[in-house]
Amino acid sequence: MSDVLTTLTASKVIAIIRGIELMQAPPLFEALAAGGIQLAEVTLNTPNALRIIDHMRKKYDGRMIIGAGTVLHAREAEGAIQAGAQFLISPNVDQGVIETALEQQVTPMPGALTPTEIVQAMNYGAPIVKLFPCSSLGPSYLKELRGPLNELNILAVGGITKENAASYLKAGATSVGIGGSLVALNEIQQGNYSAITNYAEQLMAVVHAVDL
Repeated sequence: MSDVLTTLTASKVIAIIRGIELMQAPPLFEALAAGGIQLAEVTLNTPNALRIIDHMRKKYDGRMIIGAGTVLHAREAEGAIQAGAQFLISPNVDQGVIETALEQQVTPMPGALTPTEIVQAMNYGAPIVKLFPCSSLGPSYLKELRGPLNELNILAVGGITKENAASYLKAGATSVGIGGSLVALNEIQQGNYSAITNYAEQLMAVVHAVDL
């Protein structure tokens, strides 16, 4: 579990993969890895999500850390862990998901927006909290949260792009989750995986240039 947080803290980015087809997973993951992405989540509302997690975890073991997203309850958490997910990301705070992950030495990243939800997730044992949807309130909200919650690890998710990722890191996020602007379904459908690699390279250059 510590390896996930250590890698995430250093790399600062999780790619969010949603809505792809099974056959699109190999070239997509290769494009992301080539662009410097070290962590990726496959949302469980993606068709064949568990098969993708299983296959890509085995193929990229040691090169990428792969987890499951949109994990809503303990039963889904158990299935994702059995498929090889190394971290679990949720849009909400669910005690069962957090406890199941911790019991299996898998990193839970519950989603929260308000201070009450964030502290609740921390009390359940979450080592990092996904601030979602962060685009609704912006970096200024995150900066304000950092006053009373200055030691919290925050993954900012929702509307993140290469253009605004740095602003969230400067406001206090330890990392960002980025979906559609990076894992662009239109590029995938056209087989233009080089565009995804190029975007990933530009994104990683931006986030690593941030002086925290």
